[in-house]
Amino acid sequence: MPKFIKPFQPGAILHEVIVGAFRSAGTSFEAWCKENGVHPSTARTATYGQSGGAQGRALLRRIIDAAGEDLVSAGYAKRMIAEATRLSEPGETNAETASK
Repeated sequence: MPKFIKPFQPGAILHEVIVGAFRSAGTSFEAWCKENGVHPSTARTATYGQSGGAQGRALLRRIIDAAGEDLVSAGYAKRMIAEATRLSEPGETNAETASK
């Protein structure tokens, strides 16, 4: 079993990457939950980091393993780089966008 070499920051990006990894394997996040007796909302709390205790971390580990750690790692890195690039580009600030 692979170990977390790089830490994943739970949140929307990690959740979306995990969902995409399941889809690319021809299944779904919800199907994995059903097959493993995990309520989808419980699994989402783990992927979003709202359940950061030992059980939540263990569930997140199981989900990442099932989705494919290599695929999740590659997708997560790509998304984080894209997000960092987007944030570093000049453009409207959140305050300017909100006032429109």
